[in-house]
Amino acid sequence: MICAQQGDILWLEQEEQYILVLSREFFNQSGMSVVCPLRDNAKPDALHIGIFSDAYNGTALLEHLRSLDLQARHYRKISSISYEQVQDISDAVQGIFDYYPYSI
Repeated sequence: MICAQQGDILWLEQEEQYILVLSREFFNQSGMSVVCPLRDNAKPDALHIGIFSDAYNGTALLEHLRSLDLQARHYRKISSISYEQVQDISDAVQGIFDYYPYSI
């Protein structure tokens, strides 16, 4: 099976949902991938990033990151997003984990 690529939009057969692959290829080769769900409609939020491709438009829900074993799931690649969109989403995800030095 070909490993998923960063920015791929996939359809998970069993869960009947779209996901966006966030992790890079070197990580995805392990069989695991970091993904987030996609929704057609979602309330505006700092962690809800709109995406668009030739085959799917929706919103990435970045607060619902998860790691999935894609090799164990039935999925179909729908499309992929642009490099610029991947950058915007990566920046937003990194913002979740940025270190902020609190003073005590």
